[in-house]
Amino acid sequence: MRLDAAQRWTFVVPTSLGVTRSTCEFAQDELRFTSDDLMGGSQTLPWSSIRQGCTATMPELGGKGLPDLPNGAPSQLEWLLLARTEGGGQPFMRALPQGKDRDAIVAAVEARLGPAWVGTRLPIEQARQRLGIAEAGWSTMKVVGIVVAVLVLLTLLLVLLSLLMQPVITVPAGFVLGAWVCREGLGGLRDALAVANTPTSKAGSAALGLVELEGRAITSEPSTAAVTGRSSVWWDVTVSVWHEDGDRQVEWRQVAARHGGRVDLVEFQDDSMTLPVWLPGATLLVDQRTWDSSKDRLPERGLALLEELGLPWGGEQRITVTEECLEADKRLFVLGTLDERRNVREPSEASAVERGQQLVRSGEWRRALVDAVPAPMRVIVAVLIGLLDMVTQVGRGGERRPRDIVSSPPALAPEALLVWRGHAGRPFVVSDRPGRSALSALRRRSLWVFGLGGAVLCFTLYQFVELFLGQ
Repeated sequence: MRLDAAQRWTFVVPTSLGVTRSTCEFAQDELRFTSDDLMGGSQTLPWSSIRQGCTATMPELGGKGLPDLPNGAPSQLEWLLLARTEGGGQPFMRALPQGKDRDAIVAAVEARLGPAWVGTRLPIEQARQRLGIAEAGWSTMKVVGIVVAVLVLLTLLLVLLSLLMQPVITVPAGFVLGAWVCREGLGGLRDALAVANTPTSKAGSAALGLVELEGRAITSEPSTAAVTGRSSVWWDVTVSVWHEDGDRQVEWRQVAARHGGRVDLVEFQDDSMTLPVWLPGATLLVDQRTWDSSKDRLPERGLALLEELGLPWGGEQRITVTEECLEADKRLFVLGTLDERRNVREPSEASAVERGQQLVRSGEWRRALVDAVPAPMRVIVAVLIGLLDMVTQVGRGGERRPRDIVSSPPALAPEALLVWRGHAGRPFVVSDRPGRSALSALRRRSLWVFGLGGAVLCFTLYQFVELFLGQ
C-alpha cells in the first residue's frame, strides 16, 4: 500500500476472480473510493453524509488443523462500514486489505470520524445493529435465484465434462497431450546440450546473446526459509497429509503452503559485475528438501510452523513437509539470454497466444470470463467460480509456481543489461548447482518428462486400438 501527502491509499484485495485493485482517497469534503471490482465498487461519499462508522467482520473461515483456503478466500473477511445520514442512502461497505495496509486505513478513518467511530472488528450483525443498518439489496428470492442458477450451470458443466470424457474426445486429446509432454522433455534435453556446449563466461565480458554464467545469488531483501531458517532469495514450503477414505483409496493431499521472497527476480554476481536475472519462463533446478513424519526429524522452525497450522508432527497422521529454496549468497548457475532492457518485452506486448497463457498462469482468466458475460450473469458466474475454487483449490492457499509467474521486467535504464529467457525458444536454466550437476539434473528430469509423455501416448494408442476393435 502507498500513502502520499494527499492522503491517498492504493491497495489490493485477493478475490476468487483475482486481485482487486482499489484506491481510497481523503479529499477535504469527501471520501473517494475507486476499484476495478467487476461487481462495482467505485463511490464518492461526502464526509458530511457519514453518520457513524466501524469495521465489520465475519467468523474466520479457516482454523488450526484445517486445509488452507484458496488464495482468493482470506481467512477473515473485514469491511469498512459507514452509515449515511442521507434519506434512503445505502450504507458504504467495502472490503479492507489485511495486515499493515488495513491498520493504516482504519486509523485514518477513525481519526477523521472521531466520536462517530463506534468500533473495530465488530461481528457483522452487531455492526449493523450499532449503526442502525438493515440488511438490504439481497432479498430471499434473489439469493434463491442465484443459487438455482449456479446449480443449473454446475449441472451443465458436469454434462459437458461427461461428453468431453468420451473416447472420441479423449483419444485425440491424449495424443496432443502426450506429444506436448514429449516435446517438453526433448526441450529439456536440448537445454542440457546447450549447457554442455556453451562455455562459461564472466558477466562483465560476455557478449549479448546466449551466455553461461557462474557466480552467486544475492538479494537486498533476504527472506528466512520457514523450515530450515536459511537466508534465501525465495523459498516455498508445502505440507501434505496421507489420506485414506472408506474405500481404502490412499493418496497424498496438500493441506497448506507458505512462501517468502521475490520469485520473479534474482541478482547474479561474479567477480566482474552484478546482473539482474528475470526468472519467468526459467527451468529452475534449486535445492529441495523433504521430511516424512514416519522416519525423519523436522527442524525446530518446521515444528513451529506445523504447530501454527494445527498439524502435530509424529502423531497418528502421516505428514510430509517439502521446502524448495534458492539460498542467498550461494552458488548460482545461469544459462540464458544476456540482453539490453530495451529489447525485453512487457507482458502487455505479448502475442495473442502468450497473453492467453498469461491469463491461465496468473488466474486472471476468471476476471476476463466474468467481464465477458452479460452484466446480469456476472454475479452467478462469479459465485460458480468461487465454488469451484473452494472444491479444487482447498489446501493450496499461498502456493505459487515460479515458472508460471507473470510479472513486468525490472525497471532499468533502456541500455542496462539483464538475463532473461530471450526470444525464439532459447534455453533458460537457473540452478544453485555447479554446471555439471545442473547438467545431470536437467538431463534426468527431462528423461522423466519424456518418459511420461511416451506413457501417455502408449496409453492413448491402447485406447484407440480398443475403440477401433470395438467397432
